[in-house]
Amino acid sequence: MLNKCRRLFSALLLFVCVFPAHALTLSDLQTRLSAHDITRGDFTQTRHLAMLDMPLVSQGAFLLSQTDGLLWQQATPFPLSLVLTGKTLTQRIPGQADNIVNADDNPMVFYFSRLFLSLFQGDTDALAAQFDLKLTGSTEKWHLVLTPKQPPLSQVFKEITLQGAEHIDMLTLHEVRGDHSEIRFTKVTFTPTSLTEEEQGEFGD
Repeated sequence: MLNKCRRLFSALLLFVCVFPAHALTLSDLQTRLSAHDITRGDFTQTRHLAMLDMPLVSQGAFLLSQTDGLLWQQATPFPLSLVLTGKTLTQRIPGQADNIVNADDNPMVFYFSRLFLSLFQGDTDALAAQFDLKLTGSTEKWHLVLTPKQPPLSQVFKEITLQGAEHIDMLTLHEVRGDHSEIRFTKVTFTPTSLTEEEQGEFGD
């Protein structure tokens, strides 16, 4: 019986070695992250600053639309909404007028805003123009390291890392000065597959 169990275990190991998890290419990853028109979920952002003993933590919900952009709704420590589209970045704080930024008004802010939209959408073609990309792992768990090629990104970020499976689980920003931020995504869902009227209003539709 013991020998039979050993033979079975050996056969299982051989099966795992012969049929490993499928390795991802950058093209595979882009296809995977853009497969769903709508992605919703919660986020927890933890920012570690060298000058502070305790990290700064914010939480809220996000909505990513492949056609409309990114809606980032912070709930704590104070309410704040950011709406990022291909043309504008809009900041909304309750009781205040909307602050709208476009490429003509502030090219540098909009440059970084577009970068983060590319990150969330997994647009590896756009990211490859600005970063050296190193992808490891498989369809079950992948890890993407982005190293800036040139200023202004190389003056701000040492590297940016993404990791996940079907979607991005965590985004980490490592800054040149030593600070870093981690954004974890939870309760991610791909339904409903269209925007609600309220969400359409957030994007200005």
